[in-house]
Amino acid sequence: MEFNEDKKEYADDEYVDIYSKKAIFWFSIFSYTYGGILLIINLYTAGYKRAVSYVLLFLLSFYFLTIYAFQLSGIKLDMAMIRKATSATNPDFAQLLPMLQLMGITFGLNIIAGLVLTQFFFKKYFPDDDYYPKPVLQPIIIYIILSLFFMFLF
Repeated sequence: MEFNEDKKEYADDEYVDIYSKKAIFWFSIFSYTYGGILLIINLYTAGYKRAVSYVLLFLLSFYFLTIYAFQLSGIKLDMAMIRKATSATNPDFAQLLPMLQLMGITFGLNIIAGLVLTQFFFKKYFPDDDYYPKPVLQPIIIYIILSLFFMFLF
């Protein structure tokens, strides 16, 4: 029987339960803030307390970048148009176009933020696959509850 000294054995204490890279990316597509919060939970759980501030700084700066991108696009939304689009009447395509354009910009920016969160921050602090992925059912339920709350609030 030969022993391979290059093979590294991991004890159960070395593994950390964190949300996976894929979970953070897919949550970021819907809301990069929520994906960032999941990454912050990962960093805090793994003991990277200082890195939490870097992710928060990124989220805050990306928020301002998003606002700037919306202003730079020049797309104007009227509340009357939003009410008409959400009511029972059928708006025509010209009325829906500004909302669709903003949704496209939002979707694109969320993908960019998700890529930065996963390909830069996650890869920097979790380069190996030495973690157990946490189940994502609880964050999904929390996200749905928060989405419904904000939908009825506004």
